[in-house]
Amino acid sequence: MFKGSTVSSTDSRVAMKLSKNNRDFVLAEMRGFLESVQLINNGIVNNDVSKVIEGGKKSGGSVIAHAPQGMMASLPMGFKKIGFATHDLFDEFSKTTKENFNTANTQKQLDVLLNKCIACHRTYKIEITE
Repeated sequence: MFKGSTVSSTDSRVAMKLSKNNRDFVLAEMRGFLESVQLINNGIVNNDVSKVIEGGKKSGGSVIAHAPQGMMASLPMGFKKIGFATHDLFDEFSKTTKENFNTANTQKQLDVLLNKCIACHRTYKIEITE
């Protein structure tokens, strides 16, 4: 299997072929996204700026540097585009909240972010390479 390979899937999603270590990293990152979304939502509900900022920082672009060496080459371009855009949206939470916290605007940002998550999960699934 070549790097960044995908295969057909029985459920219409693109099956990404990843090593176990890379799969575990991607899944842990997605769980981290969900934890960040919860922090941001809690910040909106409780009008707590610090939680929105923390949620944004936890999953922003700076975490990309922690990816296992060679993993990025094993991911299809469409998945990477969604992933980078999602990290950018988390960074945007921190930036806009610091500048001017507005719950309605933050909820709109959260809606955009969750649509990225849905698009990714609707499009891709992970399979382990042999």
